Amino acid sequence: MTRQFPLTRRRLLGSAIAAGSFLAMHAAGSSIAEAQVGALNVFGPLPPDPAPPGAAQFALQAFEAWKAANGSDVAYDLLAWAQLHDRMATAFASGSAPWDILYMSGWVPEFASFLEPFADSLPQELVEDMPPSSFETVAWKGKRYGAVFTLSLLTLFYNKEHFEQAGIKEPPKDWDDFKRLTKELTRDERYGFVANYGDPAGIGGTASYWMAFLQQAGGKMYDEAGMPIFKSDEGIAALQMMMDLNAAGTDPGSISYVGINDASNVLMSGRASMMMNWPFMWKAAEDPKQSTIVGKVGSSILPAGPAGSASIDGTDAWVIAKSSANIPKAQKLVEFYLDKEVQKRQALDTGWLPIRLSVLNDPEVQHALPIAGTVLEQSKHPYNSFVTPDYTQVTQALGTEIQKALQGNATAAEAINSASDLVAAIVKQRG
Repeated sequence: MTRQFPLTRRRLLGSAIAAGSFLAMHAAGSSIAEAQVGALNVFGPLPPDPAPPGAAQFALQAFEAWKAANGSDVAYDLLAWAQLHDRMATAFASGSAPWDILYMSGWVPEFASFLEPFADSLPQELVEDMPPSSFETVAWKGKRYGAVFTLSLLTLFYNKEHFEQAGIKEPPKDWDDFKRLTKELTRDERYGFVANYGDPAGIGGTASYWMAFLQQAGGKMYDEAGMPIFKSDEGIAALQMMMDLNAAGTDPGSISYVGINDASNVLMSGRASMMMNWPFMWKAAEDPKQSTIVGKVGSSILPAGPAGSASIDGTDAWVIAKSSANIPKAQKLVEFYLDKEVQKRQALDTGWLPIRLSVLNDPEVQHALPIAGTVLEQSKHPYNSFVTPDYTQVTQALGTEIQKALQGNATAAEAINSASDLVAAIVKQRG
């Protein structure tokens, strides 16, 4: 039985954009419904989610040049992001997965037995140009199976005009600042903070937000044996911080907002002053067709808890199937996706940030996408999404208990204690 990985982190940015991307994809001449013999077959998401060159409209000349130089066609099998996990699960379970390269978003531990652990053979120059933490979400039991290709970390987005109106000079530096500014900014029929806590599970769901606060408090999800250790002062403090933000002035609708777009729309309409958001939303916030706060958006790293700032990673990565008939050439294509110029065009043309530190530091990238500098600074702090083979079940159980506390139906300690028992049972069942 396959598991549904919840669509909580991203949604298509409107039917018109989705339709335009679909037409553009076909114009590139690279989309397929079935695998093509003799080609490298790549499985991934439809734009505007993070699609590669030839599927999304960037670095097309370089892509054609790579195919010519390597004597290989590349065929894309693309689906809406919400359908990717189950399609892969079904194909792997039936032994009929036709792809050489696949997109992953937190699923590497679940599918590790079907993947080639190629990451240790990536060029050293490339690895040294990527944040070390980026490999944590593509590793399982000591092996690294993929390469993250976009640095997608939660940072703080805020409305600079609201700050000026309230006489606030700078974004919050720590938890005390965060709570105080949330309260001060809750005025004039708007809220100081907004989030999307409506879906408990998945990356970008309620549980994963708590994971960011957990790391800020100095806590971890699991011990060396893989058993939960978050039933701790740090785990309780992380949830209490979320509850305190609620009391200070979080939009009450946050508990029902399912996806990041729901909460982002509140920020972009001017009805909230701060939120924790992903880098890909920056372009939407600066688009006058979607946003009323164009030119008013600020960003900073997440406020520090007792242990400092910390975030979570969106975990967008390329992996190679163990069944691929041409693993070396597949790795070359992954390395092409991570080429500096390709990464630069990815950022400038699609808004999805690069993973390479040198490209994040590129003045042209930082000018076009000011969020790049903030994300680069955030990457210097811990970020771990704590992915496991049963991540969906774990975050469903954990997030549901957290929701109870946010709704006032449990104390922070009660919710964390109950969640710990549930997660321990899930891990033991995994064996």
